[in-house]
Amino acid sequence: MRNLQTIAMLLALSLMSSYAQADTLSDQFEEARSLLDSGQPAPAFEALDNIIDSFWQRSPMFVRKALFVEEINGYGNFKAKEPVFKPNEAQMIYVEPVAFSYGKTEDGSSVASWSVDYSLEGPKGTTLFEQEDFVNLGVPLNRHNREIHLKMTINLSGLKPGGYVSHYLLKDKNSDKTADFSLPFKVEE
Repeated sequence: MRNLQTIAMLLALSLMSSYAQADTLSDQFEEARSLLDSGQPAPAFEALDNIIDSFWQRSPMFVRKALFVEEINGYGNFKAKEPVFKPNEAQMIYVEPVAFSYGKTEDGSSVASWSVDYSLEGPKGTTLFEQEDFVNLGVPLNRHNREIHLKMTINLSGLKPGGYVSHYLLKDKNSDKTADFSLPFKVEE
């Protein structure tokens, strides 16, 4: 419980743009703690979820985890791969975005969607390839899920052996939020 209190208070403080907001989030946290202390875990969880929702809406988007993988079986369920590839081997990338926005489809369902700008840096630090909107990704949602993952597969055929860095700019299609990340890798025969 002490760790939960510390995390929630740090979260609340990081969101503050005024003392009034601090009081509101502090009050929300105290409500959650009171509910939990009185044996009401479900309403306490809901109160904490409201604090996280406030963070989600105010925070810039960021990538919690991005790595090369051999397979993906769901959120947080993947087999990591060493960042070493053969010259024509496809790269599968697992990405966990945080604080993205939600949109609606034509039938009224929720959706999270992004476009990805991509650039490839070569062994000498020069840009070998660069393209805006290189990949488009979308995840249909039944509700405003937060624990989602993205899967990208990129084919970089014809690369010579050496060290490279892939740079990604994840652009939220439902807001003006962006997040960047980079993945260094090697190509070996």
